[in-house]
Amino acid sequence: MRLFGAVSIILLIVAAPFVRDWIAPKAIYVQEPGYQLTGHRYLYDERLGWRNIPKWQATTYGHKLTINSLGMRDREYSVQKPRGTKRILVLGGSFTWGFGVSDEDIFTEVLEAKLAEFDGDHYEVLNTGVSGWSTDQELLFLIDEAFQYDPDLVVLSFNMPENPVYNVNSVQFGLAKPMFLDTDLQLGNVPVPEPGSPYPRLKCNAEEVELTFAILAKMADVCASRGCPLVVVKFGAFHYRHHADFRDVAVVQTELKKKDAKFCESMHRNPKITMLDLDQEFEAHGFSLDQLLAGNFDGHWNAFGHHEVGVILHQFLARQRMLGPERERSTAAK
Repeated sequence: MRLFGAVSIILLIVAAPFVRDWIAPKAIYVQEPGYQLTGHRYLYDERLGWRNIPKWQATTYGHKLTINSLGMRDREYSVQKPRGTKRILVLGGSFTWGFGVSDEDIFTEVLEAKLAEFDGDHYEVLNTGVSGWSTDQELLFLIDEAFQYDPDLVVLSFNMPENPVYNVNSVQFGLAKPMFLDTDLQLGNVPVPEPGSPYPRLKCNAEEVELTFAILAKMADVCASRGCPLVVVKFGAFHYRHHADFRDVAVVQTELKKKDAKFCESMHRNPKITMLDLDQEFEAHGFSLDQLLAGNFDGHWNAFGHHEVGVILHQFLARQRMLGPERERSTAAK
């Protein structure tokens, strides 16, 4: 659902002017055409491809866009979790990052507000989403960096129709990225080629859905090894079912239904994964696609959509007894 392809590149070399024999590493920034509107500007990363720029402030389609000093689209947090605080760490791409909506409207902020309103424990919800990221990049971030924040729960935002396609590409949205080459998760394209250098188009030896299942299973194993539950928030099928360009195309709907059913079956088979089916929730609430998307761009949730996702996610976590004392009682009973 992204329209931007080519990227422009800015190279910025920062040196410490008064330190003899010391040269700072170069910082390479990449941006998409029209970034003044989208706020899509990133820092090149040799392992992840790109990431948010720490302390970056801009606007996304006129709405406030703030990246904190840790590279999250969020308020400031300490790396060390404060005593008496529980943390939910959210992974995702542009929907989590908050494409086209203001800082305070992102569903992670809505979730944090709902937790403060209804739950006794003090919660921090850390939004680590990066626009354009897919499940492979999110797994690498999870392994390399996420647990330094000591999360009590990890939530993965997963775009079911699109993320599997992104996972089998070594170049996405005009940017080179890491890619797992098979279901054994052999990693390719790392270090990721710098912008401006040739981008090899690697071939994945696995089918896109099977590769994605392997990535998600690895995520679940990593979280389980840390005693941290993993919730996968699946969405995207609702968008295609109700989009005017696709809702009457039988072939598209048949393939989507098969893919969705296969995905849900795989998630339910893995005891280390708890899945929230947002597509099912959107249908149950009787939302129209226009309610969720109107006024935003490239098929991303508007402020209303984000609000409803935050509310639905809070209610789901409460039902699953994954919050505060309820989670502790549920864990003790097992």
